[in-house]
Amino acid sequence: MIPETGSPARTADLHRVIGPVGLTLYGVGVTLGAGIYALIGEMAGVAGMHVPLAFLFAGFLAGLTGLSYAELGSRYPESAGEAVYVQQGFRLKHLTSVAGYGVALSGCISAAVVLHGFAGYLHDYVDLPDIAVMAMVLVALTGVALWGVRESVWLAALITLAEGFGLVLILGVAAPDALAYEAPPFAARDDGLAAWPWAGLLAASVMAFFAFIGFEDIVNLAEEVKDPQRSLPIAILATLGISAVFYMAVSWVAVRVVSPQELAESSGPLVTVFQAATGRPGHILAAIALVAMINGALVQVLMASRVLYGLGKRGLGPAWLAFVSPSRKTPLWSTLIVAGLVFVLSLSGVLGGLAIAASAVTLIVFALVNAALLAVRRREARLDEAPFTAPHFRAPLWAPVVALLVSVFVVVVVAVTTIF
Repeated sequence: MIPETGSPARTADLHRVIGPVGLTLYGVGVTLGAGIYALIGEMAGVAGMHVPLAFLFAGFLAGLTGLSYAELGSRYPESAGEAVYVQQGFRLKHLTSVAGYGVALSGCISAAVVLHGFAGYLHDYVDLPDIAVMAMVLVALTGVALWGVRESVWLAALITLAEGFGLVLILGVAAPDALAYEAPPFAARDDGLAAWPWAGLLAASVMAFFAFIGFEDIVNLAEEVKDPQRSLPIAILATLGISAVFYMAVSWVAVRVVSPQELAESSGPLVTVFQAATGRPGHILAAIALVAMINGALVQVLMASRVLYGLGKRGLGPAWLAFVSPSRKTPLWSTLIVAGLVFVLSLSGVLGGLAIAASAVTLIVFALVNAALLAVRRREARLDEAPFTAPHFRAPLWAPVVALLVSVFVVVVVAVTTIF
């Protein structure tokens, strides 16, 4: 492990106040917000009635990487988690830096995209300049992040409950019509899959894979968790399981209440489902979607600031990145740096391209993390070093192998579809 450099800027520690429930709600909040509220329409356009299967398949594949994160998080419960895992696996300082800064940058890009989307949706309620909306929201979120991690996580948890309420509401109002739905014979369907079913299902599964990205943010709060060796695996696997159940259930009722073509054409697919099931305006769903965006931005600011803190603490960045506020026990300069970068990125006119780049970086980091776990296991098997003796979660050996191959495959698919 890279030795820490001594510096008075890093004498204070972060505050261990988060338990497994708060950590799980934190993970579910960032995962659900991006997936079901935004992607279901696009998925329905290519997978038709098979959207739930796409979510099931993608959830299984994401879960394999989740198992790797769960083991490594319990082995090495530290901030800048991915950088720590890559360092432990490969012992290469430059590769460690690439992983750490890549994760931080992807978090800043994600927050910027979410803020930009929030400003656009808010035009339906208030006519304010986008730059003013983004600045006000970011200042408020930065204030929360600096105030304390307990307050930040529980605010994220409350918003997560609101997101969950919106999905439960959809299930409640749409389930009767969905249960009464009579599927036509396959040959009579016009859902984009008649010619070659697996083509649409594969495309939708790749989209759905991105809907599960977010669980990995959990490990970067490791130094603020009360019992990280127990809580991190619980929160990671619970986040993936809860998200998968919601994704499959909501998508199952959605494609049975509204046609896949109509969902694909809708700018607010779940609002369309609510309106079709109740005959009422879907203002409540639109408001929940706005709140979910705030949650996504807050979680990304928290995650990216902890990554920078961890990099500074380990000598992979300026020592002042690891400065912790003595009163609030939060990383001061790292949080402000992240907020400034998010604001600059949110003003960019190429957010779509940046979002694709952030997704590709995340998948590359997934591949590195899975490879790092295999490297750690290999050294232990060869007895080059003593096995990690503290209790920790242990993934089956085949999980990081398959997850590594899947991550590389999806990166290739994204690259090919982006170029061509």
